[in-house]
Amino acid sequence: MQPPTTQASETQPDEDSDSQPTSRFELALDKAAGRRALDGDETLVAPRRRSTDPGPEASLILIAHPLNESLGARFRLRPRSAVVIGRAGNADVSLPEISSLSRHHTRLTYRAESVVLEDLGSTNGTYVNGKRIEQETTLHTGDRFQVGAVHIKFLQERDIENAYHQAIHDLVVLDGLTQIANRRKFEFEAERELGRARRYGRPLALILFDIDNFKLVNDTYGHLCGDFVLKRIVELTRPMLRREQVFARVGGEEFAILCPEAAAVNARALAERVRRKFSMNPFEQCGASFAVTCSFGIASLSPEIGTVAELYESADRAMYLSKNAGRDKVTVWE
Repeated sequence: MQPPTTQASETQPDEDSDSQPTSRFELALDKAAGRRALDGDETLVAPRRRSTDPGPEASLILIAHPLNESLGARFRLRPRSAVVIGRAGNADVSLPEISSLSRHHTRLTYRAESVVLEDLGSTNGTYVNGKRIEQETTLHTGDRFQVGAVHIKFLQERDIENAYHQAIHDLVVLDGLTQIANRRKFEFEAERELGRARRYGRPLALILFDIDNFKLVNDTYGHLCGDFVLKRIVELTRPMLRREQVFARVGGEEFAILCPEAAAVNARALAERVRRKFSMNPFEQCGASFAVTCSFGIASLSPEIGTVAELYESADRAMYLSKNAGRDKVTVWE
């Protein structure tokens, strides 16, 4: 193994490093802005509408998976869009671990006033409410459809059950303080992306970063101020990421950014931009203004790295080399 290389804090990023976002159908983890909590006795009354009208947005809730993975996950379906579900890596909803799925199994099309489901000549067929479909079928809110061994529930956005599923899903996959992915969600996505990268020969990189001297912040300003720092780190970082990148809190003050379709040089450029963002924005809370820096470690997929654990361990070693070299640095493990 070649020795790691440490990039000093003044390293300039590669301005051409970002590739264009992929077209993969993304898992929706965001919450609607301004959504208020409901009292236990409060009742919501929806306006009268056709039962097939999906409203401004529809949701696909994964309710059964042969490996019990990502249960409760919600996929968003927007107007004038089409989504293909299948085993292939270029499917909008790609489930390569499901052998009973065809490469391109089924398609959902959001038309003017309805969502239509059609089978794409799959081997095992597509079923709606237990019946195999032979032609395009219009979905109604609450319908369940099966593709291979996966069961999905279709819900209109205005269906109150949609909000229930979203709340349960958030509890399972989001960090309660920062509202980004938790470690469980990160590990699940990392396994999926590593499998896809290996299968199709695509690059994959992991950025780990840890807040420098975080204990000193807690000891000096209190734990409430420490919570503010964690949330502020997320606020500064999230706008700099692409949709397909997985941003997670994986430890007390440790964060991870999983970068599909990115080599180490691309991940380093992103890490440098994030690092400089922190240094350019003083943290103001609890009547004080103070600087916060982070140490970064990067690892990328290689013949020597075959598992998520090995990728994580390599990035972790690089991160601690950054700390030992004086903190506020980016180190790439080669």
